[in-house]
Amino acid sequence: MINDAWRELHQSRFPELPFDCGNRTDPGILDTADMRDWSTKATTPDQQRIESYLDRCDLRAKRILHIGIGNSSLARHFYRRAGEIVGTTVDEPELRVAQGLGLPNYTAVLHNKYSGQSEAVPGAFDFIVDNNPTSACCCISHLAELFSFFDAKLAVAGQFVTEAVGLAWVASDRDARWSFDFEDLAAAAAAAGFSTYQATRNIYVVTRGQPPRSRLLPSLRHSLRQASSFPRKLIAIMRRPLRIVRRVGPPR
Repeated sequence: MINDAWRELHQSRFPELPFDCGNRTDPGILDTADMRDWSTKATTPDQQRIESYLDRCDLRAKRILHIGIGNSSLARHFYRRAGEIVGTTVDEPELRVAQGLGLPNYTAVLHNKYSGQSEAVPGAFDFIVDNNPTSACCCISHLAELFSFFDAKLAVAGQFVTEAVGLAWVASDRDARWSFDFEDLAAAAAAAGFSTYQATRNIYVVTRGQPPRSRLLPSLRHSLRQASSFPRKLIAIMRRPLRIVRRVGPPR
């Protein structure tokens, strides 16, 4: 949704990017299928770091939207723990791989995140994951459409999660300015009314308002509490007075 905030952002931060590419059919589609289709390729390190972040979260009854499903590693990793996972892709091979897995709470659909159409992806989500949100973007207008999609699909306390390396990746030097850093992401998110936080060195989280509270699994929270209490227990033991027991009679 284009408003004055996006126009100001374009002028102040991204003047070298086109404001409106004019493509209303298939915006943000990379030129070659080989650059898009990840159905048979290994999970990238940036995607693995996102999954490691989600691994520390309580996903019970939570809905996850994975934009750009690739080889569906996220769904295979979390389908037993999450309430529901929906994945989107612009490539048929990725869709076929996802559907062939037969995971009970995993649905994959063809959807272009820059299209501004949200009907194909029903409901709101607690987590939206996209490790390349701007890599294939074509103009500020369609970047605004992407954040409008996030606004429509993100639950009230939901998180949009991305990763530094994936956010910075672009297919060619021609698209170099679409290589975003944390400040670029934060500026774009602010234009859409969101806040951006750095959860770890590489993980960036976009939310509505305050930083997300820790949603670590109960067992992990317990382990961390136990570990943090160990130094205090050790100090208490060392401070106890030394007790000397004297024996009476010959040693045995």
